Amino acid sequence: MAKFGENFPQLRYRSPFWQNFLSGLTIAFTADSAGGGQPDSAKISTRLNACLNSIWVLSSALGSVVLHTIGPGITAFLGVAGYIVYVGGLWYLSETGKAAFPYFSSVCIGISAGLIFVTSGYIMLSYPEEKEKGLYVTTGFGLLAGGEIIGGIIPLLIARNNDSDGGVPNAVYITFIVIMCLTAIAGLFILPPNKINRDDGSGVAEIKYRGLWVELKSNISSLMDVRLLIMIPCFLPAETYLVYLGSSNAFHNNLRTRCLLSFMSVVLQIPFSIILQKIFDHTAWKRKTRALAGLAYVAVPLCAAWIWEMVRVSKYDRHNPPTPTDWTDDGFAGIFVLFMLNWISSTLWQYVIMYFLGTLTNDPIKGSHYAGGFRACLAAGESVVFGLDSLEIPYVKEAGIIFAFYFAGILIYAYMALFVVEETRYFQEENVVVPAHVLEETGHVREMPVVEGESTPEGSVDVMAKKE
Repeated sequence: MAKFGENFPQLRYRSPFWQNFLSGLTIAFTADSAGGGQPDSAKISTRLNACLNSIWVLSSALGSVVLHTIGPGITAFLGVAGYIVYVGGLWYLSETGKAAFPYFSSVCIGISAGLIFVTSGYIMLSYPEEKEKGLYVTTGFGLLAGGEIIGGIIPLLIARNNDSDGGVPNAVYITFIVIMCLTAIAGLFILPPNKINRDDGSGVAEIKYRGLWVELKSNISSLMDVRLLIMIPCFLPAETYLVYLGSSNAFHNNLRTRCLLSFMSVVLQIPFSIILQKIFDHTAWKRKTRALAGLAYVAVPLCAAWIWEMVRVSKYDRHNPPTPTDWTDDGFAGIFVLFMLNWISSTLWQYVIMYFLGTLTNDPIKGSHYAGGFRACLAAGESVVFGLDSLEIPYVKEAGIIFAFYFAGILIYAYMALFVVEETRYFQEENVVVPAHVLEETGHVREMPVVEGESTPEGSVDVMAKKE
């Protein structure tokens, strides 16, 4: 496992770790767009999110085809660009209350969201060695949390003396747009895997463009993988907590309290994610043990949080909101603890998903397809909950639906950890260049080099043979 200090990955532009770091930066400063609008435009914002998530389903499912057609750098650039347009749409909505441009911007971000998350997801899944899967996932999502911290502290500082329940100041939109423009430029520096090499000199993969039709067929074939299909109930609730907690937070708390809760949740998420990474990359344990231990670490507080949440909101009347709670009010401590527990455990659920996906493949092509399938299902689940929330169904029912999918997902991952997860995927797939030290440890050698211009239906192959 890569560690800080002596064994930490070398600081090289063409290092897979630092390419993962760069892709993490692109999602860090895009995924936490400024929310808001006028106080009476909350329903419009909810419908915008339902619209963008519906488009996000398709762009995620096909994002890997775009990725392997134009490359990860341009794909990441286009992914960030849509977020810039979307923040501009929210700013316009905040100023005018008119929804025409915001609806157009929601289409743009729906397309872009699939592109940016497929890019980062396939790098998290496919660039690391098997012993580093947790490190890459934690780094990518940790940077996302860091971006959310920056995105949260800006409105928190601006609104710290404002105890109203009003919208977002213009300074927040301007700041986000400037940051995202810089992020889009950074995305252009993301390299394809055949231009990257590990610290021991090994490559990551040898992949050549195979044509649009072949890429599309490969994508569909990967999405029909039975192992991926049984994980759909795990994928669906992965970001529904953002919808639910955002809605209930706005219903119950004033502006500065909402900002404080959002800010502190992503700050505390980071140390808990580091613990999860140590579990997933604990090489003294077998892979099945690591998968089960990591699942338990997340599943126990996740179940406790959602059961507590259903009890808390069981008597809430969405048509009769209470006086907004301030962080100085009695009872805020309980609200704070539950929000932290719910947010952190729900966020770490995505880490679990990415780790389990990473146990299925080391192939960047399959990894991109799996990342797209996950994001498509995530977007579908989020879109449905946005729609339910716009109908103002009781919070206890909304929380109950989300919890039911989480619980089903826990059972599925327990099954996979016991019966599906393998100790290694090396030597079982095409496209993968096995690290040099793994070849030495297992007694394998390269029997034949990659021949320029030749490819199989799955791409160019680095063929391995067992030493006599």
